[in-house]
Amino acid sequence: MIALLLGGTGLFLAGMWMMTDGLKLAAGKALEGLLRSATGAPWRGVLAGIAVTAVVQSSSAVTVATIGFVNAGLLSLAQSVWVIFGTNIGTTMTGWLVATLGFKLDIVSLALPLLGAGMIIRVAAGSRGRLSGLGQAVAGFGAFFLGIGFLQQAFGDVIVPPALSSLAQSPLLGVPVFVAVGIGLTLLTQSSSAAMALVLTSSAGAGLPVFLGAAAVIGTNIGTTSTAGFAALSATPPARRVAAAHIAFNGLTACAALVLLYPLLQLAQWLAAEVSGSDSGAADTALVLAVFHTLFNCMGLILIWPLTGKLVNWLEHRFVNAQEKIGRPEFLDPTLRPVPQLALRGLLLETDRLSGIVHDFARDCLAEPRAAAAGLEALLTGSLALGRAIRSFIENMNKEAMPQAVAAAIPDVIRGVQHLEEVAQFSAATLSDAALEPLGEVRQDLERMRQSALKALTLGQPSAENPVPPEGFEAAATETETLYQLTKASLLSRASLAGEHVETIERSLLQIQQMRRCVRASWKAHRRLDRWLLGLKRDGIPRAAGRPAD
Repeated sequence: MIALLLGGTGLFLAGMWMMTDGLKLAAGKALEGLLRSATGAPWRGVLAGIAVTAVVQSSSAVTVATIGFVNAGLLSLAQSVWVIFGTNIGTTMTGWLVATLGFKLDIVSLALPLLGAGMIIRVAAGSRGRLSGLGQAVAGFGAFFLGIGFLQQAFGDVIVPPALSSLAQSPLLGVPVFVAVGIGLTLLTQSSSAAMALVLTSSAGAGLPVFLGAAAVIGTNIGTTSTAGFAALSATPPARRVAAAHIAFNGLTACAALVLLYPLLQLAQWLAAEVSGSDSGAADTALVLAVFHTLFNCMGLILIWPLTGKLVNWLEHRFVNAQEKIGRPEFLDPTLRPVPQLALRGLLLETDRLSGIVHDFARDCLAEPRAAAAGLEALLTGSLALGRAIRSFIENMNKEAMPQAVAAAIPDVIRGVQHLEEVAQFSAATLSDAALEPLGEVRQDLERMRQSALKALTLGQPSAENPVPPEGFEAAATETETLYQLTKASLLSRASLAGEHVETIERSLLQIQQMRRCVRASWKAHRRLDRWLLGLKRDGIPRAAGRPAD
C-alpha cells in the first residue's frame, strides 16, 4: 500500500508538472494574452483565471504569472485579484477529472496509450516548440491518470481504523482533524491538486463519511495558500499584495464552507445525483466532493465580490517599500479630474514634488556619493514610476475638454517631467562613472567641476522658502557649461602625457559629461515648470507667469 501510495502520488505530481509545462508551451502566447485581457470588468478577470487554470491545471502557475504581470505593470492589483479569485474556481477542474474519468474509465487502458503517444510526439517533434509541448501535455495526462490508478489500488482494500470510526461519530472533533489533514497533505505535496486526488481516492476507497472528506477538501483549499505565502516572504510588494488577496479569499471561503458544511453537502449530493444519474456508490462519493469543492469556491466568490474594493484599498497601503513610497502620487486624486483647474493644481504640485526628490538625489550623488549609492535603485525606480503616474494622470485629463489656460500648461508639464527624469538618470550615471578615483591634477579638475555642478543644482533646488530658482541659477548653469569645456580640454591634453592612465582620463570625461547633462536637464525642467509654479505658489492659482519656455 505504501509503495502504491508513494508511486501514485509521484506519478500524479509528475503528470501535473508535464501537463502544466506542456500546455503552456503548446498554447504559446495565447494564455499570456488571455491573462492580459483581464482588464475592465471584474468578470473578465474571473473568467480569465478560470479558463487559464482549467487549461494548464495549475493554480500556482497562473498565480505566479499574474504576479509577474503585476510586477511588470501590465496588471494592477485591482485587476489581478479577480484573476486570482478565478484560479480558485478553475483549480476545481482537477477534482472533476478524478471523480469522473478517474472512476468511470479503465485507468490503465486510458493512461498507457496517452503516455506512449505523448512521448512519441514529444520525441518526434524535436525542437518544434508547440508540437513538442502538446506531446508533453498528452504524456502528462497519461501519467496523471496512471497515478490516480495507483492511488485507487492503494486505498481499495483499506479498512477504516477504529480511531476514524470514532471521529465519524463526533463531527465536532472529526471536522477539525480532517481540515488539518487536508492542510497537511497540501503542505506535504505542495500541490492542492495532488492533495485533492488523495482525498477523493481515499474517501471513495476507504469508505470515509462524506463530511470528513469534505472537511479535508476545505483543508486543501487552505493549504494551497502556503505556496503563495512562502513565495511572498522574499517577494516584491506587489507580489505580497497578490498573495495576501489569495490568502484572504481562501480563508473567507474556508470559513464560510465550514459554517455551511452540511447544507452545502446536501446540495452537492443532490447535484451529484443529477449529474451521475445513479445511486450512491464509491464513484459518487468522489463526485459529491468534487461538486462540493466547486460549490464552496463559487460561494466564496459571491461573498468576497462586494468586499473586493475595500480589500484592494487596504492592500494598496500594505507592504510599501521606499521605492513605492517615492513613486506613489500624493496630489493626483482622480476626483480632481472633472475640475480642470484643480486637476492642474494637483498635477503641478506632484511635479514639484518630483523635482524636489530628483534634485535632492542629484545633490547627494555629487556631495555624498556613498549615501546616494545605497538608495540608488529605490530612488531611481521610484522617480521613474512617479513620472509614469503623472503622465497617466495627464492622459486621463485629455479624455475630456480642457480650458485653454489649462491645456497650455500640459506640454510644459510633460517636457518638464521628462527633464526631471533625465536629472535622476544622469545623477545615477555619475555614480557608476566614479568607480575609478583619479589622482593629482585630474582629481582637481573633477573637483572644480563637481563643485560648480553642485552649486547650480543647489540654486535650482525648489523649497518652501525659495519656490522658484533665483536669477543666479542661470549664471551658475552657464558657469558649469564653461567649466565643462575647460575641464574637457584639460583632460584630453593630459591623455597624451607620459604616465597618465588613459582609462582614468576616459572615465573622468564621462563623469564630467554626466554632471553637465544633469545641470542642463535641471535648467530645462525649471524653464518649463517655474512660470506655472510661480503663479500657483504666489496666488494659489495654476497660471502662467513669466516668459514661455523655448
